[in-house]
Amino acid sequence: MTRQRLEVYNKVMFFKHINTSQVPMMAAAIVGACRESGWALDVQPQLLGAIFSALFNFDEDFRTLPAATIDEVAAAFPNAEQRREIVDLMLICELCLHEIPAKLSDSIDRWAADLGVNDIDLTVARELAQGAQARAQYDLYRNGFWGACTEIDPAFSALIEANGARAFALTITADPLESARWAALEHCPPGSLGRGVWDFYQQRNFIFPGTPGAVSKGESHHDWVHVLSDYGTSPMGEVEVGAFRMTTTDDSGAALTFIAGQLAFYQGGIMPSALTGLHADHILEKPGGPERVADALRRGRECTFDTYHMFDFFEVASEPLETLRQRWNFVPKSVADSPSWDEIA
Repeated sequence: MTRQRLEVYNKVMFFKHINTSQVPMMAAAIVGACRESGWALDVQPQLLGAIFSALFNFDEDFRTLPAATIDEVAAAFPNAEQRREIVDLMLICELCLHEIPAKLSDSIDRWAADLGVNDIDLTVARELAQGAQARAQYDLYRNGFWGACTEIDPAFSALIEANGARAFALTITADPLESARWAALEHCPPGSLGRGVWDFYQQRNFIFPGTPGAVSKGESHHDWVHVLSDYGTSPMGEVEVGAFRMTTTDDSGAALTFIAGQLAFYQGGIMPSALTGLHADHILEKPGGPERVADALRRGRECTFDTYHMFDFFEVASEPLETLRQRWNFVPKSVADSPSWDEIA
């Protein structure tokens, strides 16, 4: 990708289709579809409250907020993109649950059908509800960010056919040239993005992409974003990175990629990560969890750089990290308990 294309991104972000005046109705729509006779877990209204406060300055209690009907929401949101964003948020709320009740799934499906939304996100959620973990995992990777890896590696489709979902996340065949250019990041100037990413790998004893067993070339893209956005690699840090990336882009797979992180690093008992396996449940329910996710969503919306789409970060590896953050408006965090990228937590 050329420098000119790196500098200019005409993006439309997650939630940008929703006007400020429509925010109360969007909130009421989520309540109408998901709360029904009550919230299954307190983390659901906590997360919604944190998101709406951070993104829209909408401070209402989702435990008592009146619900809207499908007809009211359909009339208020004629735009297909608006409706898709609403349903995606319903799914994020649903997948806070460790056991997904059929009543909730049926309600969201009904809302989605009446709003004319039929995305792969719904398919994955239903596969999980039916216990089809392997199929859900494959669909998440294929239709989320990782599916774009086929654009940078002509042999990628064959690797997926032979190795399954793990090929989305892991290097299967050796690529000495790829691993060599990662190793060369050691020689980038101190304080540069490239040197930061090299340190990021060294601190965690990660092996470089291009080496069998390392992350794949596509998966490694988000490691650069870890450093740029200043998030660590704890399960909560991975959820924060996914939330941040989702709101920097309008790609149709972005919400699905965040949902994949939510499932693998918060809902480990429902679906493992193809890269790191099973993780403990309930991390989002720890103090400050919803606020950290909401802040990551807010920071992603402020960012002027589409962190979701593929390009060659090596083109800017020697530039100062802080200069790039300022250029692309990676604004500071507003939560104090979110570790930085160079903290092992």
